[in-house]
Amino acid sequence: MTDWRLDFCKHLRGVRLRHAKWVQPHPDWDHDHCAACWRKFSDRIAPDVQHEGFATCEDYKYGADYDWVCEQCFRELKDVMGWRIEPN
Repeated sequence: MTDWRLDFCKHLRGVRLRHAKWVQPHPDWDHDHCAACWRKFSDRIAPDVQHEGFATCEDYKYGADYDWVCEQCFRELKDVMGWRIEPN
């Protein structure tokens, strides 16, 4: 059985990710989503909102913190996606 999340995050195959706390990048951008499962990242306190996870690094084609992966998706998909961790 194929994991449906792989279709959503295929653009992140083989990228480096770093564990980070989500921080609002500018006033009109109040959340991001997990690239795999679409869970919400925000600094707001609400059910099912992620406050930290894994973010793209500076060498990603769109830059650091552009795409996010929640901790559950990272754990479950890291091997098949070939994700590498950048130490903090």
